[in-house]
Amino acid sequence: MRTVINLDEEACLEVMGILGFRTKTDAVNAALRDVLRRRRLDRAFEATEGIPVIERPEEHYREHGMEVD
Repeated sequence: MRTVINLDEEACLEVMGILGFRTKTDAVNAALRDVLRRRRLDRAFEATEGIPVIERPEEHYREHGMEVD
């Protein structure tokens, strides 16, 4: 999809340099994908709230009759 937008030129060039992209299109697309990835990770992390953490897994498994190597 072709779209005309105003970019922060300095930020775009810096992203291009950091990630090794030759085009602004590649830099913008990478930034968009990164925002989506981070949002998905945040939501996945939030979904784990309230799940108990087993502090000593070996002890826990032994207490529940499981063998531990």
